[in-house]
Amino acid sequence: MMQKMIFSWFLPAVRHRYYREFATTTIKMKDKIPRLLLFDIDGTLTKSHYKDSVNGHPMARALSEAFGKSIKRNAISFAGGTDRSIIRDVLQGNGITEDNTTDYEERVIETLRILPEFMRTGIAEGNYSWSALPNVHKLLQRLSQIEDVRLALLTGNIVEDARIKLECASIDISLFEVESSNGKKELLGAFGSDHEVRSKLVPFAKKRYSNLIGQQVLSQDMIIIGDSPKDITCAHDNGVACVAVGTGPSSYEHLTDADHLLKDGFKNIDESIDVILRTKIMSS
Repeated sequence: MMQKMIFSWFLPAVRHRYYREFATTTIKMKDKIPRLLLFDIDGTLTKSHYKDSVNGHPMARALSEAFGKSIKRNAISFAGGTDRSIIRDVLQGNGITEDNTTDYEERVIETLRILPEFMRTGIAEGNYSWSALPNVHKLLQRLSQIEDVRLALLTGNIVEDARIKLECASIDISLFEVESSNGKKELLGAFGSDHEVRSKLVPFAKKRYSNLIGQQVLSQDMIIIGDSPKDITCAHDNGVACVAVGTGPSSYEHLTDADHLLKDGFKNIDESIDVILRTKIMSS
C-alpha cells in the first residue's frame, strides 16, 4: 500500500513540475471549437535509431542505474506503452516485481527522474537518436496554418522525454506549445507523466484544452493519430476518432480497428490532411 501511495504522489508531482493548468488567455472562438489533433510521437512522428538495439536503450540503462544491477530490454515491445508501463514490463522480464523488491516504487521514481539525462547523454555520445518520419515536418507546418485545428501530443513519454525526442528529430516544438499562467511555454496534450494507463491520458488532454480555450471540449472535438493498436484502444475507450499510420512496428492487420488507416504514413500530404480533418469515429 505504501509503495502505491509513493507513486500516486509522484505522478501529480511530475505534472505539477511540467504542467500548471492552462488558466491563461483563451482563444477567441468562432463557429466551432478547433479540433484538437493529438499526435503520438514514437512511430508516428519520429523513428528511433540505436547503435546497440539489444542493450543500448536509455530505459534499460536508467533502470540498471536505479536498481543497481544489469537490466536488459529482453525484446519487450514498447509500442503504445507509457514510460511507466514499459518500466513495469521490462522489470518483470528481468524477474523484478513489487512483491520481491521492497523499494520497488522508489527505484521506479528514480528511473523516471534520471531517464531524461540518460537520453541526452546517449544522444550526445551518438548511441541513439530520433529522426522525423517522412513528410512529418511538412504535414505539421501545413496543419498549423489551418484555422480550425490545434496541434497537441498524446504520448506515453513523460513530458521531458517527449521534448527531447522532438528536439532531436528537429521537429518544431513551438507548434505544440502554449503559454501557461506563469508565462512559460508548455507542451499541450497528455503524457506518460499523467497516468500509467494510456487510455487514461485523454481526459488530461481534454481538460487542458478546455482550460485553454475556456469552453467545454467534447470527444468529437479531438482525434488521435498513432501507429499502434494501443493508440486505437486509447481513442475508442474515450469515444475519440483515431487515424492509424503504418509507420511503426505494428503490422497493417493489427491497425484495422482504426477509423482510418494511412498505410504509408504521411506519404501523401494532401490525403493525410484530408483524412485527419474529416475522420470521425465509426458507429458501433
